[in-house]
Amino acid sequence: MNGNHKPTFIDLFSGCGGLSLGYLQAGYRCLLAVDQDPKSVHCYNLNVKGDSDRGAVQEDLSRLSSTDDVRAFLSRHGVEPASCDVLIGGPPCQSFSVVGRNKIRALMESGGDLKAYWRKKNRERTMLFEVYALFLEVLAPRWFLFENVPTIRSHETFKAIINRFENLHDDHGRPMKYRLVYNNYLASKYGVPQDRRRFVLVGCREDLGIEGWEPPKEKPTVTVSAALDDLPEVPHGHREREMRYSSSPATAYQRLMRAGKPRELRGRLFDHICRWHNPDDVALFARMKPGARFADPDVQKAIRKINPHHKLIKYSTDKFKDKLHKLDPERPAWTVTAHLQKDCYKFIHYSQPRTIT
Repeated sequence: MNGNHKPTFIDLFSGCGGLSLGYLQAGYRCLLAVDQDPKSVHCYNLNVKGDSDRGAVQEDLSRLSSTDDVRAFLSRHGVEPASCDVLIGGPPCQSFSVVGRNKIRALMESGGDLKAYWRKKNRERTMLFEVYALFLEVLAPRWFLFENVPTIRSHETFKAIINRFENLHDDHGRPMKYRLVYNNYLASKYGVPQDRRRFVLVGCREDLGIEGWEPPKEKPTVTVSAALDDLPEVPHGHREREMRYSSSPATAYQRLMRAGKPRELRGRLFDHICRWHNPDDVALFARMKPGARFADPDVQKAIRKINPHHKLIKYSTDKFKDKLHKLDPERPAWTVTAHLQKDCYKFIHYSQPRTIT
């Protein structure tokens, strides 16, 4: 990077903007961010757009099936292919994740059409990875970053992905060679208060003469309490969309979470809302020890003490070990899923008898 030119990037499948935010904070300029989910685009434009030259656009990238389609798409959004230094992003990964595999298991047990499910998923996977490769062939960026769930490496599609990245061609059929480096990373080792594992692949154009890239440096662990202790206490069922912080930030992570807000939003807290819980469940949450799980004998005993007809008794301790799981304040959280509203009992607050907001 020189003083006159900020390196640029395009973010595909941008979601709410996590990857974009990192690149913007590193001094890059966003040329384009794309996602098909309207809520993700709205979130991106509320939180990331202020740091970027432009916001995200809502588009279905699966409709692009050729390099001509990609060129027309970029032209429509005012992007010159040669102006992009880095391509970042990762296609939706549910079909590769453990959560996706659990859905397959449920389909098998219920007698669902597993073949039809796999046909649909394979079409989606092939289509989305191919779109990413098409953008590479049009943009020929200096670098690209591709991220996904770590279980992708054990999936049959992985070999096809690597093979595609190793066999890119420009419009004249000439090979485009990238040096590929990839590994799995645990987010809690890099300042994130959850044990989220991610697969990261970096490609560097061979003509740049760069041998590889330096792995990120590990950072001190951020615990759940270090991340959440400055949030106001609220009861279950709390629906107030906007509040004010009731205390000053006490940790570096808490200060980071409040940084970068416009002056008029400082001290204000949004979406600190919590799902309503059955009174029996609230009583159970209060009796659970930090780190306790549904299958623990103490938890099973507590369930029966509260109510012999408690709805949770019907769940098998073999299949639903994490049906209830109380966070440990002195450790990072386990992986927080995108569908938290459905699985929030896996994230019971460590000191308040409710799930996290």
